[in-house]
Amino acid sequence: MNNPFDKQKFWKTAISVAPQDLKKYSTCLVMVPHPDDESLACAGLIATLISLNVEVFIILTTDGSKSHPNSRKYPAEKLAELRLSELKNALNLLGTKEENWRFYGAEDAAMPGKGTPGFIELVDRLCADLTQIKPDLILVPYELDPHCDHRATHQLLISALEQSKIGRPKIWEYPIWLYENAIEEDIPKLDEEELLALEVSNYLPLKVKCINAHQSQVSHLIDDDTNGFILLPDVIDNFLTEREYFMERKKINPEATLSENYFEEMYSKNRDPWNFETSKYEEEKYNATIAAIPAGSYNKALEIGCSIGVLTEKIATLSDHLVAIDISNTALTQAKERLKSASNVEFRLGGIPTAFPEGNFDLILMSEVGYYLSKEDLLLTRAKISNALNQNGILVLVHWTHFVADYPLTGDEVHNCFTDQGFSRLHHSATTDYRLDVLQKLN
Repeated sequence: MNNPFDKQKFWKTAISVAPQDLKKYSTCLVMVPHPDDESLACAGLIATLISLNVEVFIILTTDGSKSHPNSRKYPAEKLAELRLSELKNALNLLGTKEENWRFYGAEDAAMPGKGTPGFIELVDRLCADLTQIKPDLILVPYELDPHCDHRATHQLLISALEQSKIGRPKIWEYPIWLYENAIEEDIPKLDEEELLALEVSNYLPLKVKCINAHQSQVSHLIDDDTNGFILLPDVIDNFLTEREYFMERKKINPEATLSENYFEEMYSKNRDPWNFETSKYEEEKYNATIAAIPAGSYNKALEIGCSIGVLTEKIATLSDHLVAIDISNTALTQAKERLKSASNVEFRLGGIPTAFPEGNFDLILMSEVGYYLSKEDLLLTRAKISNALNQNGILVLVHWTHFVADYPLTGDEVHNCFTDQGFSRLHHSATTDYRLDVLQKLN
């Protein structure tokens, strides 16, 4: 069956990345499912980063032991040792530091994927490494690259990022087997700005040496397994070009504010997609939020992103008049029904910053909303909040602080945006999952 992936057509509009563009990164992590993937996909990029004094870390997720399963000369344990030594040779050629190498040793061709035994342990290990490394650029196989270990490595990264608190690194995906074994469903439909090309012609001789360092994969070094794996010249030729190609997909590198359609789709699939009504976590967080708000009389309050109105019920008891807004009409309909007897609550449809309500408020609450915004829209929202708060008015910010692939910002980025920007902090608390800040507008 012919491979439907047309590499010339796919990469035709890729945006050129100049080496100097990489200077903005300080630390890069390369996630490698098998020894040789690093040399094929990104040896040129690694060498470029090294030349720019960017710290490069390598994590090998599997043991590479199954390329020649029938070899008696190289049973699994011996083959794993050989392949690891070949990887180390390639990494030394590239100039990476030995102390920056990590080897996880998952079983080749059977690496645990999400929801399977052993996956959580790998996530915990990677989470610890991410916390130590703090990469601002991560390379990982493309999410649907046609190999189970490549897909599992991608799942591992996203799950570990969700568990860790290292902010939002840039994630570049590289294809390996998309070139040879793709089916139509594997091929991403991307805008041209999601495709990147790095000029690596100066490093092609080095790249060839790195690929050839993996003799067990490119030659008949292991000659007693006729069904053993070998990288054929046609496969290698996919990577011996003057440019290396990567995907910077918006799906996991979002920069734009999430749209109304995003939320409407969420609520159409599940009337309470974040379990606001039933989650113990949400109940405890809501109670902590209300308890942190200074006691007093609030004439007019604003809740940004009221969703289905669970927290709205609690806020409504604190003010004479509450304006509650949300971008989703489906969610707002539920909120109106929930608070139909609350005469002091006014619901409005709209998203921030474009539909920010006019008027002034004594209390503004933004809970689990700010990270849906682009950085530009968050700054506009900050200005609107500052203008809308009365003197000594109270701003309450509550946000989940873990990485979420869909969200342009993290919770900490949202809260830090308000630090030293015309507000004094009256209260700060943080759990392992969320952050709560109560700020007061300065005179």
